[in-house]
Amino acid sequence: MNKEQKKEMDKVLSKLSAEIEAEAIQMRLDYENNPSNMDSGSVIEIHQDSDLLIDEEFDLHDVAYEIKRKEKGDKNE
Repeated sequence: MNKEQKKEMDKVLSKLSAEIEAEAIQMRLDYENNPSNMDSGSVIEIHQDSDLLIDEEFDLHDVAYEIKRKEKGDKNE
């Protein structure tokens, strides 16, 4: 890799890093203004190739649902 390529790569990586940081800050602020109503420890998994991730304008809230914890003594345990 020559100096010109390295300089260009550093430029691209710096831009990506700034975008990721800005998105993380925005996500934190959004969470502060709209806290989750799910129990702590909840996990939502979406596969990296999911169609849900194609459109950035798609609201994942429309496909999410509340998960209820099993009660002790539940026959399905």
